[in-house]
Amino acid sequence: MNHTDENRRKVIKTLVLAGFGLHIVGCTSPVEPKEKIKSTPISDKDSTAIEKIEDEILSNNVTYFTQDNDEFSKLGTYFNLHTQKSPAIIALVVNAEGVSEAILHAKELNLPVSVKSGGHSFEQFSSNTGGLVINLSLLNEMKWGNNNELIAGSACLLREIYDFVLPAGRLLPAGSCGTVGLGGLTLGGGYGLFAREYGLTCDHLLEATFVDGNGKIHKVDQNHPIMWALKGGGNGNFGVVTSFKMKTQPIPTQFNTTKFKAYKLDSIQAKELFKTWFDNAYLLPGHCFSAFVLNGRTLTILVTYFKDKSSELESMEAALSPICDKTTTSNTIDIPKALKRYYGITHPIYFKNASAGYYSKFSEIEDCIDDVLSTVVTTPGLIYQVNTLGGKIASSNFESSSCYPHRSYNYLSELQSYWNEGETSKKEMLLRAFTKVQDLFYANGNRAQYRNYPSIGFPDWEKSYYGDNYSKLQEIKKKYDSDNTIRHDQSIKQADET
Repeated sequence: MNHTDENRRKVIKTLVLAGFGLHIVGCTSPVEPKEKIKSTPISDKDSTAIEKIEDEILSNNVTYFTQDNDEFSKLGTYFNLHTQKSPAIIALVVNAEGVSEAILHAKELNLPVSVKSGGHSFEQFSSNTGGLVINLSLLNEMKWGNNNELIAGSACLLREIYDFVLPAGRLLPAGSCGTVGLGGLTLGGGYGLFAREYGLTCDHLLEATFVDGNGKIHKVDQNHPIMWALKGGGNGNFGVVTSFKMKTQPIPTQFNTTKFKAYKLDSIQAKELFKTWFDNAYLLPGHCFSAFVLNGRTLTILVTYFKDKSSELESMEAALSPICDKTTTSNTIDIPKALKRYYGITHPIYFKNASAGYYSKFSEIEDCIDDVLSTVVTTPGLIYQVNTLGGKIASSNFESSSCYPHRSYNYLSELQSYWNEGETSKKEMLLRAFTKVQDLFYANGNRAQYRNYPSIGFPDWEKSYYGDNYSKLQEIKKKYDSDNTIRHDQSIKQADET
């Protein structure tokens, strides 16, 4: 059994162990099934039954599930438990033809369509209430093309991709969270530890199979007009990408980290550390990535680099070490093991995360940063993180071939907050502080935001996410999704939509 079959089998096995009961939904009603197949739950060892169900699912381009199916909740689980929604139908597809059929079925029923690859959308734009969700879980094939090109399905998770490409001596510059799906990451831009050296994930997109909102299947290359929009135009806007062909890079021969820690900070101390880091981090060479992570009163500054230490990093260490409580370094040649440190939590959790703005100079946030830092250090559990951009991300060649609009900035910030089930007072405290910080930045004029870190709270999200490219994206929307079938609360609207 190859790697692809094993991953696909795991998905189907999860459904089987939940108790298999498919609804093949008819073309006239999302409630009344055309056919219903049921069996009793089976044991983990019952491979014969698993193979039978696998054959049943794979014999159709698409299989529909409704809320009275035992498998519905399994397919409808998303990473953010705070934003769970309740669609009427989940369409589990096995190929592009299945996506096309599901879109046409939704159009007949006049249902909105959302698209789930990895299910990590902060605001769960990959689901909806009362509509149809196209679930791409089974589209997790990976294989090699010519010239070390990776051909991968949209639902391939980053940890699966790294497990596939790293042993072959190759790297796809992508994010660090192991359970993020390739589809959503790439379509929104995609940055991580290697982006400053090689560019964004979307900059590595060579070809794609794309099913538009009208149900038409396209084979997209660099000359196709939709390619520009697929590089940073966001997911859930025009249609569904079922597979990608991606350029890969040689794997680094080393991976090194320097970490600074500071504890029990007040806002004045936090500001001194922030400005010192801010003034040094953007000067780092492209093979370096750095993040400033203020979690309440505790600060972690991370630097990763995969070449020899630069003079710029030495200068940064000299400036930060005397004013931090602890400095540590580590070096390794085991790249797969090093990347696994950043995979993060793998199971669904309660949280509210969002972009907190792009900026390049400290003067751009100087008027509000005192209040921002004061709010963070007095709110236990509220996290303010700023990450380095620049390097190849700012390449003019990449800019002209993609609609990702924020390449000129040196930094991207984000807010994070987490709580457990039942912690109502903690959740309310965090959300109040979260909104306060968002409002502070907005009032300060920091409006540019990262599409992959969305927030319903952004009042001018069209310009915030897409800048001056929004009007062109609207025209693309009108052509490739004429009835606005693929939609969510912050999806691209047609130019003539009110």
